[in-house]
Amino acid sequence: FSGCSGLKAITIPNGVTAIGESAFNDCSGLTAISFPDGVKSIGEDAFSGCSSLKKLSIPASVKSIGEGAFKGCSSLTAITVDESNTKYDSKQNCNAIIDTTNKSLIAGCSTTVIPTDVTSIGNYAFSGCSGLTAITIPDSVVSIGGGAFSGCSELTAITIPDSVVGIGGEAFSGCSDLEEITIPNSVTRIWNQTFMDCYTLKNVAIPPV
Repeated sequence: FSGCSGLKAITIPNGVTAIGESAFNDCSGLTAISFPDGVKSIGEDAFSGCSSLKKLSIPASVKSIGEGAFKGCSSLTAITVDESNTKYDSKQNCNAIIDTTNKSLIAGCSTTVIPTDVTSIGNYAFSGCSGLTAITIPDSVVSIGGGAFSGCSELTAITIPDSVVGIGGEAFSGCSDLEEITIPNSVTRIWNQTFMDCYTLKNVAIPPV
């Protein structure tokens, strides 16, 4: 169904256990999707670019979600995970998907509140969340993944806590409204193109080497 921009809603039938890579990529008209409880895996980029998708509910059966599965879902404002799911969580109504095995936030949206025990922001976790204007990263986080906030075009400022030691490539690329950022002393590595296309960035405070 990749690129089926006229597709507005779909119900995955019972018996389907896997949704493949890029299966619904760039279905820009898709506003709703219903997963049966038998789905076990959602592939990489499966719903990336579904810019009209507003709500997401992950059933208890899902045990694997590929990288960037929901990146570019710019209208997404509500994310829930079934309480019986042993692999993923949306604890404290955080509006995000948390991988409980490594405490990594793997998918968020414009209304996400990052829980205070999350240790990493996964690759492309907030990618394309154009409605995200501000977010607080708790001091439990030690790494920010590649492309984590890429394309968050309305994000104006962000504070990186002293706990963070690494920032992935293109982590903030395309944050076209971002004006300033402070890199804490704890950061030991910033990967390539981290701030690419941040056109309004005026001030980057980097600790001395």
